[in-house]
Amino acid sequence: MPSSAVSRLATHLSGPLKGSLPRLGQLHHVQLAVPPLRLHSSLARVRGAVNLSLRHSVKNSRFLSQPASQIPGQPSLFSSIFARYELMLMQRPLLTKSVTSGVLYGIGDCIGQAIERRNKPPSEGRAFDWGRLSRSMAFGGIFYPGIAHLHYNFLEWLVVVKWATPISRIPFIKMFIEQFVYWSYFSNAYYHAVLGMLQGMTFAQVQDRVTSTLWDTLKAQWAFWIPAQLINFRYVPVRHQLNFVLVVSLAWTTFLSLAFPPAKVHKDE
Repeated sequence: MPSSAVSRLATHLSGPLKGSLPRLGQLHHVQLAVPPLRLHSSLARVRGAVNLSLRHSVKNSRFLSQPASQIPGQPSLFSSIFARYELMLMQRPLLTKSVTSGVLYGIGDCIGQAIERRNKPPSEGRAFDWGRLSRSMAFGGIFYPGIAHLHYNFLEWLVVVKWATPISRIPFIKMFIEQFVYWSYFSNAYYHAVLGMLQGMTFAQVQDRVTSTLWDTLKAQWAFWIPAQLINFRYVPVRHQLNFVLVVSLAWTTFLSLAFPPAKVHKDE
């Protein structure tokens, strides 16, 4: 190829390349400018993540420093005790109710004795009667829970299962049977008889105690227990009905302790 043709070809090819050089330089500058912008954005994101992590750390430290009872989702001491009691009530219902009954009857007698000692003149003596307390706890923990447990389960079977009573009528029918058919007469006579025997009374003395106190006890029971048992039979599950009675019985046993204190026993009668 002639040299003139070669020079013209070189000139023709170098023209587009020279025109493209500025554009390549501009592209190079743009590529150099991009990384700092991306680096700045990445640093901002990292800084935000670090701040968020610090805020969570402070929040968690405050959360962990709270007492267990104040941490959301953690059961309180009362709810833990109640859950444990509920489990024992399902596994050993009679034993659990017996212990509960004995403790509450003892508390009721202590309250009654405290009121008596406060109202009693010093000349009559204000010594605590430990024998009276032990008799109350024995009745509440040994003699009463078994028959009361059978009573409430029998009422549930009779009224709910056998008679298929409508729900709205169940509390009233249970209350009527309990207070006016058999339970109130039996339970009050049983209370005075057991305490009399534990005190060492003869059979004649026990019989006289029951007959002399039964009517007054029944009138007080109807005034106190009819509204209480309507609430119990309406709102409380069967497994807790005896416990409801025992808690309410704090007031009732205090009344019994005050109204019918132990009588003086004469061995020659």
